[in-house]
Amino acid sequence: MLYLSTTQGVVRVDPETGSVARLGPPDTSVEGLAVAGETMVAAVTPDYGVPMRDTLRPAHARGAMRSADGGRTWSRVEGLAGQQVTALAAVGGGFMAGTDPAELLRSGDAGVTWTRGQSLREMPGYEQWTYPGVPHTPHVMLIAPHPTEPKTVYAGIEVGGIVRSSDGGATWRVSGDGSVHPDIHGIAISRSQPAVMYAATPRGVYRSVDGGETWEQRSEGLERLYCRPIVVHQEDPERAVVVSTHGASGFFGIPAARTGGQVNVTDNGGKTWRQSARGVPEPMQPTASMAADRARAGRFYLPLFSGELLVTDDSGESWDELAAGLPPILRVVAV
Repeated sequence: MLYLSTTQGVVRVDPETGSVARLGPPDTSVEGLAVAGETMVAAVTPDYGVPMRDTLRPAHARGAMRSADGGRTWSRVEGLAGQQVTALAAVGGGFMAGTDPAELLRSGDAGVTWTRGQSLREMPGYEQWTYPGVPHTPHVMLIAPHPTEPKTVYAGIEVGGIVRSSDGGATWRVSGDGSVHPDIHGIAISRSQPAVMYAATPRGVYRSVDGGETWEQRSEGLERLYCRPIVVHQEDPERAVVVSTHGASGFFGIPAARTGGQVNVTDNGGKTWRQSARGVPEPMQPTASMAADRARAGRFYLPLFSGELLVTDDSGESWDELAAGLPPILRVVAV
């Protein structure tokens, strides 16, 4: 099943039929979203203090909401109250939340209570972590669970690089040797060869073949270098899809004609990229999210801020409309 976080709550989409169900919470704009069974944790849209996000009318530090019955009823998550939640993920049988300023919290009881492990402020170089916009605090942009090791998880910091935990979030370390751009917008980990990873940044795509310890820039052929969502093929680590735009504002609801949004594919590990335009609206109004289907190799889902959800069954070579007429979409989760 697919779950979308939108400016009007959470939406469930059947990946086979495209049928849509609106789940709530009512009158709430949702950005980060994590789903495990019937339990959902939804981050109320955060306010990074960036003017380009004004169209979303976000509220500051409103924490998250939780449903334990598939979205029928919702309640505030007390353990995240007052937090500016910027990322959520289901990790190792529990949940993990990232915040602004950058910290990571975890829950082992389906999102009821939350605890923080090692503070990210203890990471080497933390004093250099910063965000270009006011209030300049770094935040957790995304949380990427390892596909085969339940206690291993990566988090991308905007702006600060990548951190990794091997014990479910109790302790963290900086991942990499500084060879990846520190402004991390997306991480994709190969399911078939988890040592192969891709990172999307404002300077293109980087690739690692040693679990994120070293990175190489792989951006040849990208007409737009400002990259955010990225996915890797479920069985072939050489194939990946990334969305790029002219710049940061391209992912935050500006008119489609100004985004310069492009879908790009590679079949050689990012050595070269080419645009994939078949079935993609022109111009395109992208979001900062994509998802890979858990059961079908080569099937990916691409949500658009304009309220469409696209699907590909050929690794991004062509796209079809799965659902339309939705509120502006901010994230997609495939479970």
